[in-house]
Amino acid sequence: MKVKTVNISEINENSVKTVNVGDKDISIFNVEGEFYAIDDMCSHAEASLAEGEVFDCKIECPLHGAEFDLKTGEAVTLPATRPVATYAISIEDETIYLEMEENA
Repeated sequence: MKVKTVNISEINENSVKTVNVGDKDISIFNVEGEFYAIDDMCSHAEASLAEGEVFDCKIECPLHGAEFDLKTGEAVTLPATRPVATYAISIEDETIYLEMEENA
């Protein structure tokens, strides 16, 4: 299922915007003009990943410093060991769409 979110102009380069889809908060990152979407909640502890720092296409959790790859969602440093979900993005007419499961 394709879900319409925001216009690309709403997410400046090297920044993030969190959107709510169903019961999920999803953070959409603009990293040097490339867009990535992941679950906003850290898989280790309840912390918003959108509040973390981005570097080398990874997001660092602001609570305990766990890092997640924005492309794959994989936890790349401890204390997180479980990945966060990622979502495919398409852009049509300057609008970002997320590919979601039907039950999302």
